[in-house]
Amino acid sequence: MPKFIPIDRKLIAHKMLIQKHIYYSFLYSLFLTNIFSQSISEHKCGQLPDDLQINRTLNWGYGYDDLLSDLNIWAQSPYVIVDSIGATVENRAIWELTISDNPSSSTYKRVYIHARTHPGEEESFWVTDEIINFLLSDTPDAAYIRSHCIFHIVPMYNPDGVELEYPRENANGIDIESGWDDAVLQPEVAALQNRFIDLSFVIQNPIEVALNMHSAYTCKRYFVYHHEVGTSENFTVLEQDFISGVQAYYPGGFEDWDYFVSWAGGTPDQYPESWWWLNYGENVMALTYEDMNCDQAGNYNLTANAIVRGVCDYIGLNLSEIETETFLPERYVLHQNYPNPFNPSTRIDYDLPQDGFVKISVLDIIGREVSTILDTEQTSGLKSITWSGIDDRGKMLPSGVYICLLRTNDHVSTRKMILLR
Repeated sequence: MPKFIPIDRKLIAHKMLIQKHIYYSFLYSLFLTNIFSQSISEHKCGQLPDDLQINRTLNWGYGYDDLLSDLNIWAQSPYVIVDSIGATVENRAIWELTISDNPSSSTYKRVYIHARTHPGEEESFWVTDEIINFLLSDTPDAAYIRSHCIFHIVPMYNPDGVELEYPRENANGIDIESGWDDAVLQPEVAALQNRFIDLSFVIQNPIEVALNMHSAYTCKRYFVYHHEVGTSENFTVLEQDFISGVQAYYPGGFEDWDYFVSWAGGTPDQYPESWWWLNYGENVMALTYEDMNCDQAGNYNLTANAIVRGVCDYIGLNLSEIETETFLPERYVLHQNYPNPFNPSTRIDYDLPQDGFVKISVLDIIGREVSTILDTEQTSGLKSITWSGIDDRGKMLPSGVYICLLRTNDHVSTRKMILLR
């Protein structure tokens, strides 16, 4: 015969079961809280500082109108194609630069860089800006890269957030860095994801390196390294080689590869790098780069130089094979500064056919010398220097037309420069 439990024992058992469920629900909530708190404290860009709104400037120092102005300048280069890959929530175009001497090549190596996902991380743009300047310069290295590579660069991925002055969100209040697994994608995410597909699924030379440019409030330069639990053992070797390769071009500038280790608990699915890994695995070196987000930030040109050279090494372009002798100039040339107009800085390239004394100075419109950029002996070759619109007293010069003067022992040449504050 079946054995029946008296009603009072049933009630006791039922209460115990409820208490057990409550207990495990409590433990589970603690577990989720712990995970959430870890994710906040270990955000790859760091926690937002309490005084963020106090210290910020309009559009975080570089707005959408600034970008449109720069796009007009970049478009003047014969190596640049400027096009939109889509639109934002507020219908602003998401602009992309394609840099190459043969953008339709089916054999050139392909690299993708996007910046300013988080509007408050404007340093990510300044590094990207210097990468663009490097690739468009008249140096032998830049010419060699353009003749073997296609760089796609989105300088401002989240223009709505920039104009609305949100630190990390788009116009819908969504952090589009971590929305790549949403059932309905934000328009910015959809645009970039579709572009990745266009440049990877159906062409012979797909993207090999994809860099996601950010800046961290920890005031360090580093790459976000993905643990083998979330990727593969072989990929971690590739990551270490890539990061160490970049680091070698700027000693002391970057943290070691293991400074920030992510994905130790498995592969997340909400990030751009997640999308790359889940679709392409080891075939694409997809990493987040974090520049310094603090008052000590700077040396963007050194950082950009190291990143570009590290990328070239990784994809098999050996810049050391360039025979610099074949690029030695035959005459003195002072090239037009780039960009021009400019703000806050501009690059000045010049050619020296022989060793000797070189002076580069800046004159105002009535011929008064306001800044001495260079005054020294130099060897022959293709040279470059950057001027930040600062006079000899260390003060910022106002907007206006200035004259760049190159003087050697037996040559003088000038170029007109426009500074726009």
